[in-house]
Amino acid sequence: MTILTTKRLILRTFTKLDIDTLYEDVFKCSDVVKYTFGNENFSYEQTKNFINNNCNFKDKIGLSIIEKKDTNEIIGLGGVLQCEYLDEIDYEIGFILAKRFWKKGFAKEIGQAQIDFIKDKLKAKKALALVDTNNTASIKTIKSLGFNYLKSVKTTDSRKQRDVYILNFQ
Repeated sequence: MTILTTKRLILRTFTKLDIDTLYEDVFKCSDVVKYTFGNENFSYEQTKNFINNNCNFKDKIGLSIIEKKDTNEIIGLGGVLQCEYLDEIDYEIGFILAKRFWKKGFAKEIGQAQIDFIKDKLKAKKALALVDTNNTASIKTIKSLGFNYLKSVKTTDSRKQRDVYILNFQ
């Protein structure tokens, strides 16, 4: 199911066929994993388990597939995630791109579409973005989307310590 589209990208739900591509391009790439999951590269079995347990196969909210419109090539995963880092229900934008798709404007493009989705479809008053303090490229992208640093939090998932950035819509 298509969740949202941009000029060049589609955000869609997962299928079991996506696991192999994401394993090769994301989960076993040290440069991607160190800023996103904060641990060692995933084995194929760990990748499969992570995707089956954490990714979106049927809804509009959750970690989903990002693919290029013109080629249907999977470039990463991302999506709008429900969260409670500020002690209330909020929505977080997110994107994890395969290294070969870095520095092409895809993160900003999908990030803006996620912001619009949170504001227009979910009618939320703000959006959050969580990022590793050392991930300067992602920080630059989320700042260019209008987010401002709020605080650091300790997450309960594998990401551990993250900086929270906030974008208020009002």
